[in-house]
Amino acid sequence: MDLFYGISNQIKGPQLSKNFDVVIVGAGISGLLSALALSKEGKNVVLIEKDNYVGGVCRTYDVDGYRVDTGPHIITRLDSGPLKILMDRYFDVVPKFVPIGKYYVRMNGGGKPFPWSIREWMTFDLLPIEDRSLMMKTAFDLMYMVSAGRDLSEVTIDEVVPSNLSKTTIAFLDYLSYFMLGTSTANAPVARFLDRKEYKLDRANEKSSISIPYVGRLYNLLIGGRPNDQMYPRGGIQRIVDSIIVSLPKNVEVKLSEEVVSIDVEGVRDGGQKAQEVERVTTDRDEYECSTLIYSGSPHDLPGLTGGNLPVDYVENLRNVEQVDSLTVWLGLDGETFTQPGSEMWVSTDPSYHHTWLIPTSNYDPHLAPKGKQLVGFAFIVPKDVDPEEMRRRAMNTIFTTMPELEGRVEMVHYQELVPEKACWSINSGFGDVETPVDNLYCVGSSTIKRSMGLTRSAYSVLRMLDLMKLDGNQK
Repeated sequence: MDLFYGISNQIKGPQLSKNFDVVIVGAGISGLLSALALSKEGKNVVLIEKDNYVGGVCRTYDVDGYRVDTGPHIITRLDSGPLKILMDRYFDVVPKFVPIGKYYVRMNGGGKPFPWSIREWMTFDLLPIEDRSLMMKTAFDLMYMVSAGRDLSEVTIDEVVPSNLSKTTIAFLDYLSYFMLGTSTANAPVARFLDRKEYKLDRANEKSSISIPYVGRLYNLLIGGRPNDQMYPRGGIQRIVDSIIVSLPKNVEVKLSEEVVSIDVEGVRDGGQKAQEVERVTTDRDEYECSTLIYSGSPHDLPGLTGGNLPVDYVENLRNVEQVDSLTVWLGLDGETFTQPGSEMWVSTDPSYHHTWLIPTSNYDPHLAPKGKQLVGFAFIVPKDVDPEEMRRRAMNTIFTTMPELEGRVEMVHYQELVPEKACWSINSGFGDVETPVDNLYCVGSSTIKRSMGLTRSAYSVLRMLDLMKLDGNQK
């Protein structure tokens, strides 16, 4: 059980050299995956992390006898998606994964499995039947728009759904929008709901990644079939991080508690052609020269680190990126309350409550809770105008109002204020890219590619970075 626990906190790295093929800024999951892939491809890599641990929001740690993740996690597309590709190529040790079971929707006092087919949708009586019929028509209209080549990355959900839907159905769509994109239906592009499964690099036209072969959740909604590629790592999300750590070869150095203070970009842009290059990276402890820089930090920090030596339009886009803020409440319960496998989507039409996603992680691995106990995580998207203490109060009110029977069973409460996505997928805000205006600078992470969400999105960004490096001649 405890074989890998703590490995990520013990990395120090040998003191080899200040000259590296690749410098990676940030040791979250994107930085770790980048370090593993590039080192396995023969690059000498240094990974620089300002905190004294690696993994970012992909960690698991002890709280009063329970092992909590940094936020609830479900790993998607594990059949043939980006993390599966990276694990097959580069992992020496692969975590064990457990099927997540069903998604249940709890709304207005009722509960039902999430509808993945036409038949299930038409009998999904948590929503009015008139709304279900209208939404089916909208789904078919979208299928036609996709087949006709319509660019849905600039079309919001509000623009395509009927205006006369009930408050209940609007709340349901709002829930899906916030938890899939981090923004409201007024800013959420329809393209996110047509996100196809397969990975394909198209450097010339990223928008062409939306096509008819796979239409993600709408495809499942119309054709049917529950997702069988969504899993939870046995032992917690830390298992993925620890598997990366034990797979790292000796040509990787990891620098903990070391903060990058500047990135030296030399050269100028000439005639619209990229001529800028990163020459060195300076930290609060040292300087590192490199041939390639991989940046996995906040997009807001990059312009300042480079001293403003980036194109104005690129900087403006990064400054307009809106991160997703969340609160996770972990409850340790004195017995099993959530007995069915799967997670629950709590949808509320009451403005005093908040949409919630919960996952009883100890159902997937009983060792995450003391014997006879249960560990449950409740995730909330935090509105911009709500301070942490007020959000905690609202969250607990939502939990105990929805399930009053929980209040007397709680023996552990743990709060986490997290940034699960460094950029919300919104039409009216900025969004980064793996490719940058600097020849040997690439960005990875959840703010760099409009595919999926969470760890899966980060894995997509790493695959795209590897492909772009090969195209640019920075990777053999």
